Amino acid sequence: MIIPVYKNLSYIDDFYIERALPNKGKILVSESGKVEPFTKIGYSKNNNRELLIPSNFKLNKSLFKSNQVKTGDLIAYNGDTYIFAPFDGYFEERGKSKSFVKYQEDYWSLSGVHGKVEKIVPSKSCLIKSSGYLINFFAVSKSEVEGELLVLPNPSELIEIDFMDKYVKDGLGKIVYTGDFLRKSMLEKAIEIGCEGVIAGSCDRETLNFAKENNFFVGILSGFGRIPTASKLFNVIKNLDLKYAIVREGSENLFISDNVKKSFNEKPFEILKEGLSVICLDYPYFAWEGTVISVESDLVGVKIVKNNEVIKIKASNLIALS
Repeated sequence: MIIPVYKNLSYIDDFYIERALPNKGKILVSESGKVEPFTKIGYSKNNNRELLIPSNFKLNKSLFKSNQVKTGDLIAYNGDTYIFAPFDGYFEERGKSKSFVKYQEDYWSLSGVHGKVEKIVPSKSCLIKSSGYLINFFAVSKSEVEGELLVLPNPSELIEIDFMDKYVKDGLGKIVYTGDFLRKSMLEKAIEIGCEGVIAGSCDRETLNFAKENNFFVGILSGFGRIPTASKLFNVIKNLDLKYAIVREGSENLFISDNVKKSFNEKPFEILKEGLSVICLDYPYFAWEGTVISVESDLVGVKIVKNNEVIKIKASNLIALS
């Protein structure tokens, strides 16, 4: 007897990613050269940030004379309304108004992946061919995000926000795996501390819709409801902690670069036998992972991984895990 195989994890050799500078600058790598995640591929000046000061506001004349302003300085006022400098910068004329402009700084672009440089656009960008893990999502709320993957140690729902407070002081540049089930309160915490996105085994539709309303990335690995992340998948994810993760626009896959090639089951079907890892498609364990312990005609004995309960289920309600 055979059952279909569910593939939510694979290894690919040809993931292409472009690294572009924000402005014309200098590319430091060469075609066919190898890169590592922290290889500096080039640098340029950052785009200017500007703050337009309304014409009815008076400038702080002492600062305007020196034109050297520090973050937090009072730059303009109108009665009891004040404007403070959000960054270091200087004033520029904008017709009848003034604009406060941030000093340009060097911007260094990193590869973020293991790989080889395939093509270079001089002074602008380079194309890198990489390899690594491709993890499929059941659902996503936003289609493009990049950041360092941070894996919380699969805490219980009662203490998960405490784990977020302990392990993620500043979420900038981080995509956080939060555990088996994503609650709305955990999502709100991730948004509050500035995370790039969140990954979890499952969530409810209200939580996913809240992420969509806030244009915030959530990747769901297993499904809606309270569905644990498959153990094989979690064991891979936890070993990729602190590596750079990429979700492309229009994609429902997470790519994590890794230069050690892994092999996975490529067969579309698997023989139903003892010891096989499966996903159940029957209530009350829909989408839960289990291990086959017996095969008796069309009824299969399965031990649920999450709570060690043994159930009987029809073979037609099982999918093998790759």
